[in-house]
Amino acid sequence: MKKYINPENERNQFMVRETLNGYAIQVLNTSNGMMVALTPQTAAMLQVRLPDPPLAQSCTLGTAERYIDKCAALNGWVAVETQE
Repeated sequence: MKKYINPENERNQFMVRETLNGYAIQVLNTSNGMMVALTPQTAAMLQVRLPDPPLAQSCTLGTAERYIDKCAALNGWVAVETQE
């Protein structure tokens, strides 16, 4: 699944993760190991721009990956290779 970082601040990693109800975009803070959903409230705290309309947290893998690609384009994130 896709994962991105902001090259200017690598502390937070943005990724597509499987959830109980489908897939969601989540943020991992590498400083403290906490992971949270990328909601509009979380995005505001992290000063991250989200595409309009915001994504529901329960969606298909394809929808989640397209959404994180749009987020990456808006915020200048770069893809990280994953071992999945």
